[in-house]
Amino acid sequence: MVAFANNGGRARWITSPILDQEDWKALMTGEAAKMNPALHRLLERNITSLEQALEEDVLSALAWMVADEVISFRLALPQNSLESGDFHDKFGVFTDAYGNRISFNGSYNDSIHGLRNYESIKIFCSWESPILAELVQADAERFERLWNNRDPNVRVLELPEAARERIVRLRRGERPYAEPEWVRQRRLAENGAVYQIGRPFFPTGLVLRDYQQEAVDAWFNADRRGLLEMATGTGKTITALAASVRLFELEQRLVVIIAVPYQHLVDQWAEEAKVFGYRPILAYGSRKQWLEKLRTRLEDYRAGYRPCLMVITTHKTFISEAFQDLLVRLKGPVLLIADEVHHLGAQQSRKSYPWQIPYRLALSATPQRWFDEEGSRALTEYFGETVFSFPLERAIGSCLTPYYYYPHLVPLTGEELDEYHRLSVKISQFVYSEDESKQEALERLLIKRARLLNNANNKLAALRDLLHEPDQLSHTLFYCTSEQIKDLTRLLGLEKGMRVHPFTAKEDAQDRQHLLECFASGDLQALVAMKCLDEGVDVPETRTAYILASSGNPREFIQRRGRILRRAPGKKVAEIHDLIAVPPLGRVSQSSPTFASERKIMRRELQRFKEFAELALNKYGALNSVWELMRAYDLADL
Repeated sequence: MVAFANNGGRARWITSPILDQEDWKALMTGEAAKMNPALHRLLERNITSLEQALEEDVLSALAWMVADEVISFRLALPQNSLESGDFHDKFGVFTDAYGNRISFNGSYNDSIHGLRNYESIKIFCSWESPILAELVQADAERFERLWNNRDPNVRVLELPEAARERIVRLRRGERPYAEPEWVRQRRLAENGAVYQIGRPFFPTGLVLRDYQQEAVDAWFNADRRGLLEMATGTGKTITALAASVRLFELEQRLVVIIAVPYQHLVDQWAEEAKVFGYRPILAYGSRKQWLEKLRTRLEDYRAGYRPCLMVITTHKTFISEAFQDLLVRLKGPVLLIADEVHHLGAQQSRKSYPWQIPYRLALSATPQRWFDEEGSRALTEYFGETVFSFPLERAIGSCLTPYYYYPHLVPLTGEELDEYHRLSVKISQFVYSEDESKQEALERLLIKRARLLNNANNKLAALRDLLHEPDQLSHTLFYCTSEQIKDLTRLLGLEKGMRVHPFTAKEDAQDRQHLLECFASGDLQALVAMKCLDEGVDVPETRTAYILASSGNPREFIQRRGRILRRAPGKKVAEIHDLIAVPPLGRVSQSSPTFASERKIMRRELQRFKEFAELALNKYGALNSVWELMRAYDLADL
């Protein structure tokens, strides 16, 4: 227990006083008023027995822990259907700072006699499976019922103050562990001092880059509202946390709420936040895991026991009713940091903007929502305009890796071309219609044609020809569609002999982390991904990427490029290979009735080319690769 106290632990124990038959009669008969005197006499005997049974150092350590509330005791007395029985259950729950929990049931006595007994103990870990998490939760709820005297068959009483004082008087010398945080807090408060523990700080040795400092200054100059539009890989997280610490220094108390799109980003933000002295609550998944803890911390904050509180949550949890109910109660200085803020422009999210929060900081490399002007406008109205921009052209060479871009034109097969023309004819019939039902049909046709281009059969054949020396490849990403992933993994693994693994939504968080570690170390040469590597997953070791499929959404390919260009030791340059499906040039005719719609789809396909080629080291070589196609479709203006 001393080691437990040194690690900042606090414990609540429910135990039964040692009863004999006479004790029981004294407690259970007569008026209720007689219980306390009887209980006091009983506890006096128990404490005397404790003094006799324990050596002085052990007894002193226990007394210190009771005095400091490292251990809090309550007493259990069976009643009703358990009357005359013993409170003999042995179970408990341990919780760490991150919300992981272990529960146990049973006892195994570490004694000579205990080792000779036939005994067992069951231990459940909340992180090992959903079923075990439920078992741990059930134990936690059972304990809370007992502790709060809500079990009809067990009466649970607080340790009488007189009994507690007698135990406290058994302390000797100094406490055998470091002074607990809450004890120091209380002592400082009693002496009129400002409590320092729990205050965020700027880490020693960390120096913001010039552009990061410029971003923080710009946000403060805009009355602490606005958007930082910073390229992927330029340190948005560090910049935002630095701004939060500066705001805390001004306000001297602060609630920081960080909302991110995915669970793995919650964990990433938490690791960065701890470097700045924060001890965040992570709010995602089952509300049983975080809601009560967050309520308690908020009460401590409102009571003045905590100068700062941080909670990191997912966008999904952020807009939930339970979380929104807590936000309504917040008063005073509160900062909302929204990472990848474009997600919060969706219609459902817009209903949940907490307008009472005074300070708002939005982060995104691509804040504009694709084909959603209303959502983009709502984000600006709530968070404010872009107050600082650090685009890719400024980032490359300073904090991102330069790159070569190689577009590869892949012709459609005859069958695919016929289907492509058939879809194009239908699209041309709807493209200028304002009829809402026809617009929906048009959207379905455009998606179908985009899927045709993404899944073009010749792409795998083209990739096979590009991989001349697969054994020389390392730290390579392959982006593809769900329809391609099986064949692509087979091509790379079985045919080319590469050490490769899919990286998809099917892998859980633990498997993904293991895959990323193997990829970083080189044990895996390549990862085959769909969309799981688009936002928030750091793969800085990536040297080469092959894009077999991508949507027309600029955010998607901009995010992917940002992933690929992150810096890593020994990484001087990156390569991006882009496989673009196109009709054979000999079949392109400007007199064709479908030419206008074909030109439109080619323009959209080549927007990605334009975006990637513009900043590439081999810009003009890349342009030369697609020049004939651009001329055929009269797209030289690109």
